[in-house]
Amino acid sequence: MRTSRYTPAPAPNKGVRPERPRFNLDEISLLDILEKLLAGLKRVLVALHYRLLHFRPGGRGLPWFKIALAALLVWMALKRDMQFQINLKKPGAETTVLNGFIPEDSPKQLVSQPAPAAPKKGLGAELLGPRDPFADATGDTDEDRRNKNYIRRFKEVAQTEMEKFGIPASVKMAQALIESQAGTSKLATKNNNHFGIKCFSKSCKKGHCSNFSDDHHKDFFRIYSSAWESWRSHSYLVTQGKYKKLLSYGKDYKAWAHGLKELGYATDPHYDKKIIEYIDRYDLQVLDK
Repeated sequence: MRTSRYTPAPAPNKGVRPERPRFNLDEISLLDILEKLLAGLKRVLVALHYRLLHFRPGGRGLPWFKIALAALLVWMALKRDMQFQINLKKPGAETTVLNGFIPEDSPKQLVSQPAPAAPKKGLGAELLGPRDPFADATGDTDEDRRNKNYIRRFKEVAQTEMEKFGIPASVKMAQALIESQAGTSKLATKNNNHFGIKCFSKSCKKGHCSNFSDDHHKDFFRIYSSAWESWRSHSYLVTQGKYKKLLSYGKDYKAWAHGLKELGYATDPHYDKKIIEYIDRYDLQVLDK
């Protein structure tokens, strides 16, 4: 009787549980898994070969060289093409960005972009271009960031109105910041009224104005369909009637501020000082150039 050169592995000691090897799941790759699968497949084939020889003495052996060659070719193909890692960590622990693409279901804070910091002064500053006075900067308060955000939003509108009507963009922007509290006041959010423009009509249509308990219980303020419409209405107001003579001041924002106060644009006795303070604080005179 023909004896096999293969001998079974010795049985483990009864009552002793073999210690399983520990793996770092975060570092296991698909290639490692495939290699282990191929090794296990090889053991299965060897066991099958042993069984065939055991039940078929003198039988013809399997074409092991061809099987090994095919397995080697498959392994090489998988090694070349499969280069990605299997992430076995908790789902949602990381966000994957492929070639700059961010999934649509990613949290909004991951795709949001911070405001660019203003270029530093000093060596090489001329290479970075002019400093943006309206960019968020270190040390800004919440009020500063809110005001700068408003300035960035409406600066082009202010400059367009200046070119068309002659009102300094710095003065117009300062008034809007004061009257609308940078777009957060009730009048701005409810009525789209950014300049505190009142309604003096005695026969208003529905939706033309609304009452606010500001200076007097009978004060009615205009309602606008958009913030831009409010900016344009302010331009008409200033360039017509009693405010028209302020156009002779050109771009002298201090003269404009004093003139608006004297002509009673607002009841605040320090209205002119506030306008000048806002312009100087945020370099709004840059908008007049």
